Amino acid sequence: MLSKTIIATALISAVSAHQNWHQLWINNETPGYQVGIRMPPSNSPVVDVTSNDMACNVPSTNGGAVETVEANAGDSIKVKWDQSGHPGPITHFLLPVEDAATATGAGAGWFKIDEVDYVDGKWANEIMGANDMTHEFKLPTGLPSGQYLLRSEMLALHGAQTVGGAQWYMGCAQLKITGTGTGSCGPTISIPGEYKAEDANIYIPNVYNGFDATKFTAPGGPVATCGGAGSAPAPSVPSSTPKPANSTVPVASPVASSVASPISEASATPVAVETPVSTPISTPSVPSNGTAPISSPPASTTPSTGAGGALPEKFTLATFISWLEAKAAPKARRHARALY
Repeated sequence: MLSKTIIATALISAVSAHQNWHQLWINNETPGYQVGIRMPPSNSPVVDVTSNDMACNVPSTNGGAVETVEANAGDSIKVKWDQSGHPGPITHFLLPVEDAATATGAGAGWFKIDEVDYVDGKWANEIMGANDMTHEFKLPTGLPSGQYLLRSEMLALHGAQTVGGAQWYMGCAQLKITGTGTGSCGPTISIPGEYKAEDANIYIPNVYNGFDATKFTAPGGPVATCGGAGSAPAPSVPSSTPKPANSTVPVASPVASSVASPISEASATPVAVETPVSTPISTPSVPSNGTAPISSPPASTTPSTGAGGALPEKFTLATFISWLEAKAAPKARRHARALY
């Protein structure tokens, strides 16, 4: 049978391990003991992860009776808790609200801003114990102005070897923050809702036998980032030499072939001369006597020798047509043979 002294000592130790958040400092100035913090009716833990009490602990006072404390984005925040020997992390969350005095905190929109787990062989509670149970962190710089609930949470893992054995101690402070941010912070979570009793960082069967605390990460997701007007990616810089949308190089249209299509030798239609004429020759008007003098064509377009001979200085239209046919016929026959 255990002695009354041993039982009493165990009970005192268990009760003394329970804890509450009692005081905060903003840039090393405090509004006072328990000022701005919603104090629960006792220092007992919350163990039901589905309860609304997971948000800001068991409510004992109307938020209207708690002072809403002013702060600025980027300010240093220090919190002080009761002494505790229970191993585990400390985390901090913010929730933007319309009115900090009336918001319950239960629901979506919370985002993590600070976390200390297992560092250099010590849990957060032990690190805090060496600093009068205080911990200091900063508010994000990208916060929009408005009212917020600041949630401080200490998770005790000494009973985490059983489902439902982990213990949560938390409290909420009411803040009115002035900031320059224009965006939102994320990722966000819902409390209750985010935590599950059998999550790997809540239910730890081997917490006393082979558990690697260096790999532990506190519940609640990663520490959030806060965006703003300048958070969008910079636009790409166009190349100094613009290109078509399909990235192909435009090519000039090919020049039409100068080879005339093969025609029948009996055709009365004259065949165009192969060499292109840069200046068209106008058809001369024919007088009643059937002859018409024309000026000599340019040297580059009228050959002086070859099939059919040279044109006389004066000739009839019929003579000119015959001369053209005689010049074109041999070339047409050569082109026709090339097709076979």
